[in-house]
Amino acid sequence: MKRSTLTLLVLASAFYFFLLTIFRNIIPESVAPTLSLLAFPLIVLALILTLDLRHRSTAPTETKVQEESRTLRARDVQSLTRQVEVAGNASPAYFETILRNRLRDLLAAKVSLETGMEKDSVKKALGDNQLGPRLLKDPKTYALLYYPPPRSPHSRLQMLREIIDRIEGWKA
Repeated sequence: MKRSTLTLLVLASAFYFFLLTIFRNIIPESVAPTLSLLAFPLIVLALILTLDLRHRSTAPTETKVQEESRTLRARDVQSLTRQVEVAGNASPAYFETILRNRLRDLLAAKVSLETGMEKDSVKKALGDNQLGPRLLKDPKTYALLYYPPPRSPHSRLQMLREIIDRIEGWKA
């Protein structure tokens, strides 16, 4: 209890004691005090305590979940466009390490959301050539992402388009 509540209790108790002393002196001893005379001050004391504690209490507020809105900024689009342009003209190793790894991460995130599995375990399962096709239930998507890429720049760009369409359309 707080100090002010205890102070309020002491003041109310002193006032109650003072009233009992006055009534005891005014009313003769032959008349017995009624139950309501004894209970009324206790009810008033409980009411004072209730109001004091209610005044100090706080009401819970509604928790709002803050949604993360991922907006595609112009700089992100430019960066991705530049990566696709570079992938068209760059070596297959760049295509493999940068773009296909990013697409694999996107697919792992989507599979994780659809199936409820952890993202790390989905990545491990997709990396395995036995579990990956069974998890995806689409051998063509798995082949596009995990088998060696084509050599020509035009076919790599066509492959990117196909992979993106398949990832967008994939359902568990």
